[in-house]
Formats: sequence, C-alpha cells, structure tokens
Amino acid sequence: MKRKNDGRGYDLDYYNLYLRRYLTVHHFPEADDDLLIAARAEAATDTYVESRLDGDEVFVSSEKAIARLLDGFEISPYDFVSGILADEFSDHISLDERSIEFWTYTLLEELQQEFKDVELSEEYLNTNEGVIFKLVITGRITEYFDEYGL
Repeated sequence: MKRKNDGRGYDLDYYNLYLRRYLTVHHFPEADDDLLIAARAEAATDTYVESRLDGDEVFVSSEKAIARLLDGFEISPYDFVSGILADEFSDHISLDERSIEFWTYTLLEELQQEFKDVELSEEYLNTNEGVIFKLVITGRITEYFDEYGL
C-alpha cells in the first residue's frame, strides 16, 4: 500500500496529524520532529491493526493506538509552567494568553536544567518526588520574579 504525500514532508494520515497537532497545541519541542512523528504514527497504526486482528472493537483499538501515539507526552514543560503561573501567580501577572506565553517561555529558558531528564506525567506528579519537583519549580519561579521583578 502506497501512502500519498502532499509535498509537505509528512504523510497526511490521521495519527500523524493528530500527534502533530497535539504536540503543537501543547508546545512540545518535538512538534517539528518529522521522523519522530512519522515513527509514532506508524506504530499507532500497527497497534490499531493488531488490536482489530485480535478482535477488539473499533473504539478499543483506537484508544490503544492513541495511547501508543502519545506515550511519554502527557504533560509538556510549557503546560506545567503555565499551569503553575495560572495557579500560583495569578495575583501578580496578567493571565491573558500573550502574557502567559511570554512568561512561560522566559521561565522555561531559565529552568532548562531543572527539566533535564524529567518526564512529566500525572503519575509522576502524584508521587512525593513529583510534588517536591513542583515545589522546587514554583520556588525557582518565585526567586526569578523576586530577582528580576515583574
């Protein structure tokens, strides 16, 4: 089976587009990684086909494929930091989209080391280590605002 390509450098299949949009909307740096997206889209397609061949219903197979597609992309550092800003600093900064975007990107640049080798997920954030990580990031944001002002 030959896939059609519209010249954009990636296939216009459902899983490819789904992942590309998800990564873009949630500001994952991998949003521009065509090889990663194509590989995950192919793996999701394989998961769907295998599930259907095993007798699963369409919706079950689709859920398995999407889970495979998004594995490891639960929470982006962007969403994590912007969530902290909205929850903890709403009295100090404007919550309009442009302001949140500016502060989030500024802080992500400052916090690169803290996010190194950390895979954000709901499961991780519900552990003691995850709670401590969130407190550390919140503290570092507070220090940044104290040092540089708003």
